[in-house]
Amino acid sequence: MIQAVNERYSLLNRLFDTLIIVLTLELSNYIRVSFPLGRPAPNEALDVPLYLLPITVIIWQIVFTAFQVYGLSYGKLHVRSFPRLIEAHLIAALTFMGILYIVHRDFSRLESAYFIGISLLLMLSYRFVWPYASAVVGANPWTKRKVLIIGINNQALQLSRIITDYAAAGLQFAGFVRHITDERPEAEINPGDILGDIDTLRKIVTEHCIREVIICDHANEHEYLRQINDMLSSLPVNIRIAPDYSDLAYFHMTIEDFAGIPLVGLRYDMLTIWQRIVKRLFDIVGASILLTAFLPLIIIIAIAIKLDSRGPIFFRQQRAGERGRLFTMYKFRSMVYDAENRITYGQNYKKANDPRVTRVGRILRRTSLDEIPQFVNVLLGDMSLVGPRPELPQVVGEYSPRQWKRFEVPQGLTGWWQINGRAELPMYEHTDYDVFYIRNYSVWFDLMILARTPMAVLKGKGAF
Repeated sequence: MIQAVNERYSLLNRLFDTLIIVLTLELSNYIRVSFPLGRPAPNEALDVPLYLLPITVIIWQIVFTAFQVYGLSYGKLHVRSFPRLIEAHLIAALTFMGILYIVHRDFSRLESAYFIGISLLLMLSYRFVWPYASAVVGANPWTKRKVLIIGINNQALQLSRIITDYAAAGLQFAGFVRHITDERPEAEINPGDILGDIDTLRKIVTEHCIREVIICDHANEHEYLRQINDMLSSLPVNIRIAPDYSDLAYFHMTIEDFAGIPLVGLRYDMLTIWQRIVKRLFDIVGASILLTAFLPLIIIIAIAIKLDSRGPIFFRQQRAGERGRLFTMYKFRSMVYDAENRITYGQNYKKANDPRVTRVGRILRRTSLDEIPQFVNVLLGDMSLVGPRPELPQVVGEYSPRQWKRFEVPQGLTGWWQINGRAELPMYEHTDYDVFYIRNYSVWFDLMILARTPMAVLKGKGAF
């Protein structure tokens, strides 16, 4: 049903993207020749060689597939996926420029910029317009497939809304059927959408010309499911089961076919291999640049720490990283040398006006300059520039299963909760912010957090 719609939509996207790539390559050549911008260039630098067309199409198809651009669901809310499309397009553009450097080094850079910019604009535009155009035109009434949902719980309500979003693709929500007569509907479910009880299922399917039946979770009782299947066995209707494991899944559920056996994934790597590669490259380049830029300041801070109090310049401490793996985190020492012997760690161990903090240390903490040595941790791969903050093992030992979700991605130097209150927020809100970051991860989200971090540091809110 929806999978078939998504496959058609994916194929449509591939065809349109291929057409856009070919047309904008030629269009960029026309714009470069027709408008007197940039320095004059010979014809061989402006002409698009024929062999470049298939190479370019293949680059975009491979990168878009790797970034799962074509795995996105059809529906009017798919604009939320634009950051992923932009991210993949930029990676494809970098690959394109690299290939040009090898096979056609003289190709006009301005022409390349026209191609990359115009193609991105067209890809975003048609993806934005298509669902609304489809809704206006409407699907062929002869191809509409009415969908009946068995169950009147929150999961059933969510499914009905998704089916409504797919109306332009030919799906039509027909209504709900109660599992059992004494089942009470959720408050948001319209009683008029409840067509009857499970005892009258066959009659409902026949009278309303139902073509798709979705059974929402009802303890997945084998005998109960068999009864529904037998009841509809002689009717031309598809039957699907929507099990609800949302209370068990870490973030999202996945379903895969393993040699004919369906497997439901409750926990898996949150970042794809491509996301990890991009994030790691971004971390290495960013940390190297920032560490070099801060070098004079590092020398000044080191001298100030030695003059202010006795003890080492750097503070080393065991922290829990991704999946709880322990590593040594580095900071500028901001407390007296024996500070570790003067505290009992718990989930709210950070306190304002901590008497163990030195005079220089208070300035370092207020400005977050004590975190600069963690750029070394980023280069070593222990941390990322952006992510949930690595926590002390003693504190992690008190975590609930829900709080452990924050370790599903690399831990970071700055993060979503750091720019939203830092240490002033209670621990349970830390987890909420971290989970929000993980669910919505993208390179653009990382860039936005990095851009807002300096302002959070200047405000000094929760920095202690």
